[in-house]
Amino acid sequence: MTRWVLVLAVMVASATVSAEPRAIVSAMSATTGAETATRAAERQVQQLTTSRVDLAQRYQDQLTQIDRLKNQRASRRRDRELRDRLSESLETANLLSAATRDLERAKSSLESTRRAYLLAIDTELGAGAAPARVQQLVRAKAQLVPQIRDVPRRIVIPDFEIDPLADPEELDQRAAELRAAEVDLARQLAGLKAQAAELDHLVLLRKQHERAGELFNRDDDEPRHNTARPGGEGAVEDTGTAGAGRPNAPPGTSAPNFENFVPIVLADVIDPSTINSLEAAQRSGDPVLRAGASHLAGDAVGKRLGEIKKRRLEIEDRARLLRAKH
Repeated sequence: MTRWVLVLAVMVASATVSAEPRAIVSAMSATTGAETATRAAERQVQQLTTSRVDLAQRYQDQLTQIDRLKNQRASRRRDRELRDRLSESLETANLLSAATRDLERAKSSLESTRRAYLLAIDTELGAGAAPARVQQLVRAKAQLVPQIRDVPRRIVIPDFEIDPLADPEELDQRAAELRAAEVDLARQLAGLKAQAAELDHLVLLRKQHERAGELFNRDDDEPRHNTARPGGEGAVEDTGTAGAGRPNAPPGTSAPNFENFVPIVLADVIDPSTINSLEAAQRSGDPVLRAGASHLAGDAVGKRLGEIKKRRLEIEDRARLLRAKH
């Protein structure tokens, strides 16, 4: 009986020893695969970033040309050239918006692959890698951790109700919480306004292009006897496409992933119907719908921000009164 027990113990020990190397090899393979995927994602982001920079520069150059044409005396030749430049700028704006969306998707994918790579490193370290391999993994982890950012957190509005018997210190704490929420909401409001301005500009470009086309077609159908005066009949309307009325940034230059994270960040701040409108507009890709949804969300955030500020001031006033009584 003792002999069989010894044999069984030896078999179990052998199986354990053979299982450990297999676990280490499997963990190493997973880490290598995650590293390869991360490097590929990094290259894609770099390529898309370069492409987007080129498009942004082209767009700005085209807007400069449009500005110069608008300052020239109106003529049939100028109107035709202006129409062509507007058409080119609109096409570039669309390409720039698409490139921005592709870049944000690539950045999101890179974020996911980096997290998977970090998890694989921790798993391999836990599996008992060899000392030399441990050094490699530690160096890789040290480079990887600073590159991973947290997903924007959901903004939670503190309860407006307070204990009637709360002392000044408790009131100060609640006021501080509300003030922090104000800061977060103000940041979101600024982002929504910037995004809406960019989208409004893209919509304006399209309208300018359509208007220029109508004028050009009319000029082809009806003979012109006199050269039009600047701003007179036959001139392309100046609605600020490339002038002072446009935002300085080209379409699609919002903070990375801003539009994607808005429904998450504001889920507890604005009503579900507005959130649904944002998500539907984002999926459609239509700048008119997206601009409208951004304005709607901005109005809702602005209203909520006003309510929070009003309540914070009331709480601070109450805290001051209580201190004055004591």
